[in-house]
Amino acid sequence: MAQHGKPVRGLVLAGGGAKGSYQVGVYQALQELNWIPDVLTGASVGSLNGALLVMGKVEQAAELWKSLDNHGVLELPEGKTPEELCDFLLDTLRAGGLNTEPLGETIDKYLDEEAIRNSPIRYGLVMTEMNTLKSLQCPIDEIPRGKLKAYLLASSACFPALRPIEIDGVKYIDGGWRDNMPLELAARMGATELIGVDVDGVGYIRPNNTGLPTRIIRSHWDLGPQFDFDGERAARNITLGYLDTLRAFGRLGGTAYGMLPAQDSFLTDFAKEYHHQLEAAALRAPTITLTENLARQRKRYPQAFAKDPTAPTKGALAPLELAAEMMKVPCDMPYTPRLLALTFLGQFDKDPADRYKVLLGMEEGNVLGEAAMAGAVPEDFVTALVSRTLSEMKFF
Repeated sequence: MAQHGKPVRGLVLAGGGAKGSYQVGVYQALQELNWIPDVLTGASVGSLNGALLVMGKVEQAAELWKSLDNHGVLELPEGKTPEELCDFLLDTLRAGGLNTEPLGETIDKYLDEEAIRNSPIRYGLVMTEMNTLKSLQCPIDEIPRGKLKAYLLASSACFPALRPIEIDGVKYIDGGWRDNMPLELAARMGATELIGVDVDGVGYIRPNNTGLPTRIIRSHWDLGPQFDFDGERAARNITLGYLDTLRAFGRLGGTAYGMLPAQDSFLTDFAKEYHHQLEAAALRAPTITLTENLARQRKRYPQAFAKDPTAPTKGALAPLELAAEMMKVPCDMPYTPRLLALTFLGQFDKDPADRYKVLLGMEEGNVLGEAAMAGAVPEDFVTALVSRTLSEMKFF
């Protein structure tokens, strides 16, 4: 319980297989922010990450993820063609799932059960009883000594892809089947405020009925396939987790990119010119403002800033970030607004604004075709509008 008004911090790590590398970056940022949990719970890969983090093996966890491949987790045959591997996986699923012996060997290499039991961070995990599909909440002090490895394997046994784990005659499967983000367990273990880390894994996330202040950290970006362990992707995801956590605590801005504070008037100038270009396009095709808003909705960006004349830069980052995303500007580094714009401009040879020359006032003609095309692919139109805006600003 909270002592002398000090909150008891609970960190909850959801399941998600290979996407779990993201959680290591979150923890690195939390350390930097001096937000150290008192309670840590996890499901599936979240339970595995949690065990490493509770032991203080943060950098080892990062290095493990960066070096991990599928053969370090699953027992897969070598030298198979994609078609042969597909046949193997289908046969394995029919036989009850893949063998997780490589994962068990990895756990043996890193696990120190006594260190977890003696850690100042209280640890817990969830797993699911296979026959009843009942979720079991397992604080560390309720896990029999010597059996933590089996509980970790059970919590991460993503059935039917992986084989169930038998403990004392009972078969268990992945904790994410019934509780993929164990907020309730963290509350039961004494947490009074919660941070949950969602990696968009397959599993059931229960409604948060804890009544506790809760902040959920998740990525704007696709973190990759759940069962494809790749070191390069893991390194990217770790960085994304780090940047997203700094954003969640107000140290960075932006929606998709980690945005550093602007050091000049660029963002204000961009907002004004973007607004001007959008209004001009709307005079040619009145529905274009709806198209612009639709692009933001589909890409999960804040809505238009134009309705608030007292805050000319409110939401101004959204179209710039959206355009950068469409042009595949790398997301695993922080940017100033100016740097993001310059990087965006360096990502293409053919100007996207050229697809909407009439709509953007670059030449005369029939605007109906371009307006229809913009309505069909609104993100492309916003990308073109951003390019046109930057061209008119002539800041580069």
